[in-house]
Amino acid sequence: MVAAVSEAGGFGILGAGAWKKDELKTQIDQTRELTEKPFGVNIVVRSPHAVDQVNLVIEEGLKAVTTSAGNPHTFTARLKEAGVYVMHVLPTVQFAKIAEQAGVDAVIAEGVESGGFTSRYEVTTFALVPQVVDAVNLPVLAAGGIGDGRGFAAALALGAMGVQLGTVFMGTQEANITHAYKQALLMARDTDTHLVRMGRAAQRQMTDELRQRVSDTLASKADRRDLEIDDTIRLDWDEHVKLKKVPRVMSAGQVAGLVRDIVPAKELIEQMVQGAKAIFSPDNDCIKLIEAV
Repeated sequence: MVAAVSEAGGFGILGAGAWKKDELKTQIDQTRELTEKPFGVNIVVRSPHAVDQVNLVIEEGLKAVTTSAGNPHTFTARLKEAGVYVMHVLPTVQFAKIAEQAGVDAVIAEGVESGGFTSRYEVTTFALVPQVVDAVNLPVLAAGGIGDGRGFAAALALGAMGVQLGTVFMGTQEANITHAYKQALLMARDTDTHLVRMGRAAQRQMTDELRQRVSDTLASKADRRDLEIDDTIRLDWDEHVKLKKVPRVMSAGQVAGLVRDIVPAKELIEQMVQGAKAIFSPDNDCIKLIEAV
């Protein structure tokens, strides 16, 4: 998926997470086999493997990274000395100022709508992005709750230079997640995620009620023997029939309700760019309305 995103004109990011150095090296090598375009790595600052991951990024000559979940002062100087462009993910204006002091090249303002691990501060993307733009003299990217051309255009209108996407890319053909996970994305409604607090942080997950609906749907299809087998999902028939393999925890942002088709990553990016262009077109009704005012 990372390679597909970069091939389509985006900037694919490998989520290093808890990978050890050799595991991340394998992922980098595999991605390079699929694309010659630039791609990066997300480094979780608090990860016990973060130091090794930073060293590997430098050794491998990657040009850019995102850092998150920790103090941007920890690795920014070392990465920049090695010529690596650093973008730090943050949830508040205060953290944006800290990141600027640390010397990052750009910040990613991530609202509470986002999926996966997020901040306990419940600041939304729509409120956060313009305040961060006003607070720092750095390029700002927007993240959280963005899933189509309208969200992309809104982020640009708020002052962002670009967007970071997660949930909607799980709804692509290249995403290596289970059939049940993709089924959940397709079935998700606007209220089908919730914030689970975990001490200093939080995680946005799909609700148990959605997981049950997915399980019931897959069970019904299996009983009729009409569950489609898709090679890109990398599951065999036995795994489908067991049905109990609906993951216990499935992360997703509130934008999951906008995932209505499983499409190639390239198509998703093209639709988003074209959708944003149409909104900023002089012929668009909203532009005409603004001009009329």
